[in-house]
Amino acid sequence: MFLDVGSSQQADPHTRSAAYCNLANSLDHSGRWAEAYDFYLRALEADPTNGNAAGNLAQLLLSRIHTRVGQTGHIAAVYDKYVKMAQSLRDGTIAFAGSATANRWDGLEPTDSLGHLVHGLDDPEDEYRQWVATYRLALSPAVEGLGTEDAHWDSAAIEILYGNSPEEMSPPILAEMNVLKSDFLVSRQLAYEGYVQVAEGPQQKDDDTGYYIETLDYSLYGLQYSKLFLAQRSALDVLDKTAVVANEHFGVGDEARRVSFRKFWANKDGVVRPSLTKSPARSLPPHALSELAYDMEGDGMYAPSQALRNAGTHRIVHAAFLDDTGITIDARSRIHLFELVESTVLALQVTRSAYLYLIDLVSSWNHPDDHVGTYAPFPSFEYMQFPEDPEQESPSEAPEAAAPAGENSEASDSRDEA
Repeated sequence: MFLDVGSSQQADPHTRSAAYCNLANSLDHSGRWAEAYDFYLRALEADPTNGNAAGNLAQLLLSRIHTRVGQTGHIAAVYDKYVKMAQSLRDGTIAFAGSATANRWDGLEPTDSLGHLVHGLDDPEDEYRQWVATYRLALSPAVEGLGTEDAHWDSAAIEILYGNSPEEMSPPILAEMNVLKSDFLVSRQLAYEGYVQVAEGPQQKDDDTGYYIETLDYSLYGLQYSKLFLAQRSALDVLDKTAVVANEHFGVGDEARRVSFRKFWANKDGVVRPSLTKSPARSLPPHALSELAYDMEGDGMYAPSQALRNAGTHRIVHAAFLDDTGITIDARSRIHLFELVESTVLALQVTRSAYLYLIDLVSSWNHPDDHVGTYAPFPSFEYMQFPEDPEQESPSEAPEAAAPAGENSEASDSRDEA
């Protein structure tokens, strides 16, 4: 319901912003920080005076710093940005959430991090990078921008593993995560190509060798539309493979060919599978994945995207400019062009989030404190983190103002409802 209200063109900006903020709060409570981040930004876009959204966003980033996963110096710099914003929007916070919440954000302390705010967007003519950053589709440990100036900027990876021998330091999950990443990047590239060509107009493109019969019903045919459909479907295929990787790595024991993202993370009674949870204090990553899977089903907020993927895989679905039918169970469905574009970007965002949550899940089982004497960093970590970048910290180097990660470091701080 929060998503419906936030997306409504009839609701006023204050109400839309409050709805997005409360949706983000709910997601962040469940460890779904990547999605929450997006919706906090939507809350600020709907009403730039919403200091409560800025404060909650800062609190989310502080929690990420404490996990020591990702580019903590960069995350701390972005945290400082939103602390300053929340404190400058005190009147807006009071209007949304009251003076007690405004006082809480006034009490946030900046880290004075020297990390970068945004990396990888120095070339304004690189439209692909700009598009990826705008829709937050980078598979990067950065929370804004691309995380590096390097050409290999999709650098999110399992940063820490442990073992007693070199053989134990190269489990199959490393190869599997590489495949998930490259498959996602192909989907993203295909989506961008379709997005750009659709934005250029409905005329047939020069690289399209097809001869299409005019059907006189406002239908749209051509490579640009099929690129979007295929990108949407292939992105959600990566989502299913995410569950396959977790099933093998954690020894859950399901038959690989029967594993699907929507059905894997919880038992039939809805309880997260115990084999995925290290301890109660580190239970957010499997809960995040379980809730995300739930939102792909039935009335979940991502269910339409899943329905489009299913229809496009097994039936005839094409774009239309008018008289669209939406997703149906019939042999043929007509999808409005704008809905197709939105669903494609959403599929990529959801799959990106799941990839990052899977990294969090592996990290929750690999705290150095748990493996005294057997702990070692992933051998190729230095390569993956591009050591030529002096601002890039290792995940074990939290900024000076950040508290060390302990047993309760993943426990979510409370959020203030709007």
